[in-house]
Amino acid sequence: MQQIAKIYQAPLQGFTDFGFRKVLAESFGGIDKFFIPYISYGKGHEIKRSQLREVFPENNQSLPVVAQVLFSDGTELTELVSILKDYGYDEINLNLGCPYPMVTNKGRGAALLEKPEALLEALQQLYSKNYQVRFSVKMRAGMTNDRDAEAVFEVLNQFPLEEVIFHPRTADQMYDGHANPQLFANAVSLVKHPLVYNGDIVSVAGFQELQAILPAQNSWMIGRGLLANPALGAQLKGDVFNPNELREKLRDFHDRIFDNYSSRLDGSGHVLMKMNQFWTYFCQSFSNPHKAMKLVKKSTSLHKYNAAVAEIFRSF
Repeated sequence: MQQIAKIYQAPLQGFTDFGFRKVLAESFGGIDKFFIPYISYGKGHEIKRSQLREVFPENNQSLPVVAQVLFSDGTELTELVSILKDYGYDEINLNLGCPYPMVTNKGRGAALLEKPEALLEALQQLYSKNYQVRFSVKMRAGMTNDRDAEAVFEVLNQFPLEEVIFHPRTADQMYDGHANPQLFANAVSLVKHPLVYNGDIVSVAGFQELQAILPAQNSWMIGRGLLANPALGAQLKGDVFNPNELREKLRDFHDRIFDNYSSRLDGSGHVLMKMNQFWTYFCQSFSNPHKAMKLVKKSTSLHKYNAAVAEIFRSF
């Protein structure tokens, strides 16, 4: 009998903020770990207030959360880890997967997949500090070559990591095409740490196909799939919702998200912008996502937005 899957929520900057995490946990559950979007240094060696707000303990109460750091070298890595340790985090994830040029051009994220020697030096510096913290890694298969990961695995095997979350795509693919589960299957014999599968889990049927390809795999990370269907984690754990029940829960989920943003954002324009962003994925929970998104985009006031949402839930 197959074990109940462990489901992690992936960190997506701008989407899986502390409000989303809290509402998802309360509305649907099904998530074993919530990964917080990374903190990193910006201009003037400063961390954006918006990034720090995500890791404030008061914004993550009662949730199983893992903080994440984005770094280019050992100095950045140890400084950021020290900050998170001071906030009380006992598990920190190292981002080796962010594919965006604004990140990789600074030698961070997936750029380190092409620099195993630099990664080795950074990890040696990190572990020399003897932090009483568990570390995990989230990574892609490479920048442009999906064989880059093999040299990185050799580096990671030298350190006592909690787990390695592997997204079998290259950075230059961004989110186009498909993740390659065969790359993940190949990695199982190359990595001495527990592996977590990440990439393109967007439906129960698709998840079951992955389980057939990777029958021994029990830990999974979901990103965009949870944004499109916040019930997915619970469904993968075996929860079944009839259509009317799911529609009611989705409406409650939306309303809680809306109330959360309305209570902490200044001005209706800011709220509408965040809800537009939210709907870029959430619209996929409906029978006509294009029409749903169009109605949301046309809403120029909160009154019109609420009318559009009512129409979407009534008609789609």
